[in-house]
Amino acid sequence: MPRYKARLVAKGYSQRHDIDYEETYSPVAYLNSIRAMLAKCSAEGMEIERCDFDTAFLYGKLEEEIYMELPEGLRELLELTEAEGEDDVVCMLLQSLYGLKHASRVWNETIDKHLKSMGFEPA
Repeated sequence: MPRYKARLVAKGYSQRHDIDYEETYSPVAYLNSIRAMLAKCSAEGMEIERCDFDTAFLYGKLEEEIYMELPEGLRELLELTEAEGEDDVVCMLLQSLYGLKHASRVWNETIDKHLKSMGFEPA
């Protein structure tokens, strides 16, 4: 039996700055900084490991109240087709979604808090 996967994605292109979101900033490492760190690790004989979070943006907890219209097909799945005022049915997001303009900022705040709780400090 085939297994199908689906991912709910927000339509970020319909979000408006200062109305739907305020900040989108997420820090990015400079290539020279990465090279310097790799050179230092190599000189010290350290072992380097890489990790990747396939669903990183899905772990950020939203502080703002964000409502999203239900995508086509989801109404039928949730049996909301016969609900009164079905055009008004929306869902409130508790966690970040792919497509939100500020998803990268929310993820950065989440991982930053976690790393600090483990004793790491920003450079």
